Amino acid sequence: MRSRPGQTPRANLHGALLGLLLMAVPAACAASAGGEGGGGKAVYDLIMRGVNFVILVGVLVYFARKPIVNGIRNSIESVRTMLQDAEKSRRNAEARMKEVEERLNRVDQEVAELLESARKEGEVERERVLVEAEGAVEKIRKEMVLATEQELSKSKEILKKYAAEAAVELAGKIIQENVSQEDHRRFIADYLDKLEAKQ
Repeated sequence: MRSRPGQTPRANLHGALLGLLLMAVPAACAASAGGEGGGGKAVYDLIMRGVNFVILVGVLVYFARKPIVNGIRNSIESVRTMLQDAEKSRRNAEARMKEVEERLNRVDQEVAELLESARKEGEVERERVLVEAEGAVEKIRKEMVLATEQELSKSKEILKKYAAEAAVELAGKIIQENVSQEDHRRFIADYLDKLEAKQ
């Protein structure tokens, strides 16, 4: 059977089935009329059951075709959406995996950078501690020099005082030993004369 323009293969199949049915019914009726009564009736019943079945299938196809097609379309769309979601999830997972791999590849570099940064910070801290220690040592040295100078000055004063006292005492002893009573009287008299002359 040739298909008409604009007709689908399914419509051609329906037309072919209808044509076979229309040819089979008269042939079966003729066979039942020409044969014996019992056999013809059984064939006739069989054909009628077949016709009923075909009509039932036709009615079901006619009325249930749209819901079935819509259900199939919805199922296809649902499967398509699920596949798209799965593809999107797969791409997201691959992107995350790639990011994790890149981060893992950068871990060694980051660790090296952290160690270098810690080393530099340690050196800076060490330098700062050394500078502070040098400052503290210099301060202590200056304080010790000042304290030493003060102690030395005190010691000099004590020594001067002691030397003066010792010199006075020694001079007294020398005078007592070398100056007589007469010299002593003369010194006092000279001193008094000088005082009177000044007045």
